[in-house]
Amino acid sequence: MLTVRTPENIELSYALAGPGSRAAAYLIDFFAMAVAGQLGVNLVVSGVAVLLSGLGEDGKQWAAAIAVLMVFALYNGYFILFEWLWNGQTPGKRMLHVRVIRQGGYALRLFDTLLRNLLRAVDFLPFFYGVGLVSLLLTRDSQRLGDLVAGTLVVYQEPVETDSLLPDLSSDSEAEPPLPAAALAAVPSEVVGLVGIYLRSREEMVPRPRQEIAAELAELVRESSGLEPRTGQGLEGFLASIVRQVEPGPPWSYPPPEEAGLPS
Repeated sequence: MLTVRTPENIELSYALAGPGSRAAAYLIDFFAMAVAGQLGVNLVVSGVAVLLSGLGEDGKQWAAAIAVLMVFALYNGYFILFEWLWNGQTPGKRMLHVRVIRQGGYALRLFDTLLRNLLRAVDFLPFFYGVGLVSLLLTRDSQRLGDLVAGTLVVYQEPVETDSLLPDLSSDSEAEPPLPAAALAAVPSEVVGLVGIYLRSREEMVPRPRQEIAAELAELVRESSGLEPRTGQGLEGFLASIVRQVEPGPPWSYPPPEEAGLPS
């Protein structure tokens, strides 16, 4: 179990994915790549071979070189694109409910997935992830070499319902029923500041930590003021309404945590 502290000073716990789950996810992805590669590479190389047939032996060598480049691009591009577009998951990882995240609990960026996957070839040495497996077993957070360099972790990610986190934050404050002034005044300014920072940075968070932080902040508001979300109102909609009515203006305009005097 891994515990991290977010810039909002909230602790989150993750179960680290072990070698077994990661290997199973990789095998699923490998077979998916094999099927796609067999069809795509054969089709392209056959077409190139026909176009270069007039070059004789040189044409065959060019076709072979193109095939090698395509396999390299497919192998690396598969993981890079899926992890970037699917928020740290590939089809195999999604089936095994594991996800790649940045240290600190934040969502993966394109640079992170580029770095960790381009180093996959080193992890594969001397054969079938020899270096990577040794690194997984010896490091405290079960990280292969690519994870260590990129600053990433692979954790279990249970399916999370995010409906409660998807309010329309662009709705005008005039459409909201006003909250009791006395209750709003009871919400500490530090909590309002934390809520503003959260709303500004929420898109960088993976679903489960995002839900947990929203719940923690809503509980801080409730404890201090007694205010709770209306029926059918999402947690983020509730938090946004607090900020809008206490501090008019876009909640994402709050300063970064370090400028607000909070741990970054």
